[in-house]
Amino acid sequence: MEYSSTWNFGIDFGLLNDRVSGTVELYRTETKDVLLPITLPATNGVTTMMANVGEMQNKGLEFTINGVILDNFNGLTWEAGVNFYTNKNELTKLASGEDRNEANWWFVGHPINVIFDYEKIGLWQEDDLYRDILEPGGNAGMIKVKYTGDYNEDGTPARRIGSDDRQIIEVDPKFQGGFNTRIAYKGFDLSAVGAFKSGGKLINTLYSASGYLNLMTGRRGNVKVDYWTPEKTGADYPNPKGILSGDNPKYGNTLGYFDAGYMKIRIISLGYTIHPKLINKAGIDKLRIYVTAQNPFVLFSPYHKETGMDPETNSYGDENAATTGTYQRRLLTIGTNTPSTRNYLIGINLTF
Repeated sequence: MEYSSTWNFGIDFGLLNDRVSGTVELYRTETKDVLLPITLPATNGVTTMMANVGEMQNKGLEFTINGVILDNFNGLTWEAGVNFYTNKNELTKLASGEDRNEANWWFVGHPINVIFDYEKIGLWQEDDLYRDILEPGGNAGMIKVKYTGDYNEDGTPARRIGSDDRQIIEVDPKFQGGFNTRIAYKGFDLSAVGAFKSGGKLINTLYSASGYLNLMTGRRGNVKVDYWTPEKTGADYPNPKGILSGDNPKYGNTLGYFDAGYMKIRIISLGYTIHPKLINKAGIDKLRIYVTAQNPFVLFSPYHKETGMDPETNSYGDENAATTGTYQRRLLTIGTNTPSTRNYLIGINLTF
């Protein structure tokens, strides 16, 4: 069983005869005997089992404010609201008594959800120092990852890049939230609902080494990218003729990690309500015509700028991959499941 204790402090407020209202809430939750699926060696005959893995803490802040900016000012009404929240999740203890469990990507002092992998810092170039030491047999244009080892007295790296250079990369955003607004003037009304997120890492399995499209053998239409060539050394993606790790570019998973920040409009709607005098004789009490766009555009998203895709996740870590086990099941990703789609609607509301 899993046990949690929580304290919560909140304030509700209203100002200017409640034209401005909102809430502020602080919370902290301590959880013992956290239940999570744990990865097992293949020799056990099963790959996962539920177990009490340790203890964790969640603490955060939630803030909401709503206001009537204009209240029928010369026929114009404007209402708006925004909510903001941040949550800090931390694994405080493992049941094993150790500080890390690399097989399941659990590390004391870090969130439950992290990536444990190499960190891409660029691509190797022809004139880069120490390439032959850090990547024996490597070539220009291959992925360059962060080296965390020691250096010799002459300044050369003490070893080649290896598993000790994997980094704990946190995926949770610094903060996120949403907003809404509605403007009405005489018979017209315009409303919009949006969301935003700042920080964190987004995993896209289509771009990573586990993505079926990015395998280097077979007849596959790989993701179209700007890849490295001797004439195009400033590219972000590796030389396709570079060193492989199995069927993928070495460190290919690092290509699937993106800045998760974005702002997007989920819904925007424009409507017009016919004046009752024009429709009451027909037995109609209310007639409203409207047009609505769902997910019309995304702003401030490095991922959307790079791929053209919606930054909201639609899969879990072991779905839609050519090989399983690349990511932990609990991690949200973008894969080949149904993505957010852009829809346009025209409708009529009738009341008799």
